[in-house]
Amino acid sequence: SRYPLHYKRLIVREAQEAAMQATHLRNIQRQQARELVRREGHLGGGGGDNGNDGYDEDAASFREPTMADLRLNQFGRSSAIVTPPPPSSKDEVGANGESSGGDASTLTRPFCETPDVTEGNANDGNNNDESDRSIANPNHKIGPEVEDCELDKSNIIIIGPTGSGKTLLVKTLAKLVDVPLVIADATCLTQAGYVGEDVESILFKLYLESGQDLERCQRGIVYVDETDKIRKSGGNVSISRDVSGEGVQHALLKIVEGNVINVPKEPGRKNPRGDFIQIDTSNILFISGGAFAGLETIINKRMDAASIGFGATMKKNTEDFKVQGKYFDNAIPKDLVQYGMIPEFVGRFPVIVSTKGLDEKSLVDILTVPKNSLMKQYNFQFAMNGIRFHATKCALAEVAKMAFLRGSGARGLRSITENILMETMFVVPSLEKVHTVYLDAMAVRGERKPILLKHPDMTAEKFEELLKEGQTWEEMEGADVVQFEDSEEYFGEAA
Repeated sequence: SRYPLHYKRLIVREAQEAAMQATHLRNIQRQQARELVRREGHLGGGGGDNGNDGYDEDAASFREPTMADLRLNQFGRSSAIVTPPPPSSKDEVGANGESSGGDASTLTRPFCETPDVTEGNANDGNNNDESDRSIANPNHKIGPEVEDCELDKSNIIIIGPTGSGKTLLVKTLAKLVDVPLVIADATCLTQAGYVGEDVESILFKLYLESGQDLERCQRGIVYVDETDKIRKSGGNVSISRDVSGEGVQHALLKIVEGNVINVPKEPGRKNPRGDFIQIDTSNILFISGGAFAGLETIINKRMDAASIGFGATMKKNTEDFKVQGKYFDNAIPKDLVQYGMIPEFVGRFPVIVSTKGLDEKSLVDILTVPKNSLMKQYNFQFAMNGIRFHATKCALAEVAKMAFLRGSGARGLRSITENILMETMFVVPSLEKVHTVYLDAMAVRGERKPILLKHPDMTAEKFEELLKEGQTWEEMEGADVVQFEDSEEYFGEAA
């Protein structure tokens, strides 16, 4: 063959994309010719008095589509008119007998649409101007005084201790507004020209996450995790460049601010002759998060200056999660700059929010309340072998207390429960008579192993009643602890 198979595929794909773009352009032109040209006040002329409303498909003249026409859905509008003139009369109806406002059921709304300022009271079916709070209402108090403008985005920095729910918060936000989300790790990024991922790879991942829909991609959310790891390195920086710290901050400046970025279609090394995707980041929300360990010390020095005497400020324990939360709430850009972030980077994130450390009650709720909580996962795992799993409230409180003392947040819950139930999950499937695994506070503290209930009449509720009466598990029939066969002899010989 004349061309290799790879180049043939590229030629076919380019031809398909060109055909799709031409079809899309024709659809836009046809839609403008049928709907937008004859609308009163729109660029291109008004309606006529003949049967086809002054529109001749063969002789119609319409302007070429612009970027504003291609991206109107993101502003929550379906026309190019921002504030059209009010109708001549309140009882004005269309040709089909319906109100000119339209019916809410017939309106096609894009995802995450903002309210249309031109709708008026189409949703409630009346024309009461007093109940219309839209600024498009001519009787509105401040409507005539407000000028139309485009709303800019406000990027966010989330600071908080590890395991406090920063990533989960961003995931929940993306689900609520139904936009594509990409969680990028800042530790993998490097400055352009060095080994590692370029910052443009974040936008390429967002493009793939949006189903290769460019318009949906340009309204997505990018969460840059571990942002505190790319702060400026201390010491002598004249020996070598900080390509994974300060260099990454410089590379993120233009992307975060909002520009048209050329993103290569093929991941890997950049090819000057390769294909690029132009992505406008003006409407992409960037959220950066990190633990920012040590930031509370910087804020403490700024807020609580050293002093002596009767009115002196007492020294506070910055390791307490409540004290850390109060300090993080009072963080200002100057503190982040002193921490190691460059001023240009901090200035592009005008909103600074903080998450507080989880207390014991919150950790207990995380163990039981969510849909995919740890206790529900263990219930499902034991149920696969036909065994019930029962954890007492004291056991859950003890697990939360251990995780709180370790300071690892919600991530520390799984490590604690895995260490407690490791042997149980391996031993129980091989035992035929066991029907319930009973976990209490003594098993969590390591004083003994979890209890296995073997007798058919011995349920978890009956076992708890016998414990309240003063009996021990050794005195009960059908109750035993988890143990390996000959485990004591094996470890005794090894010792």
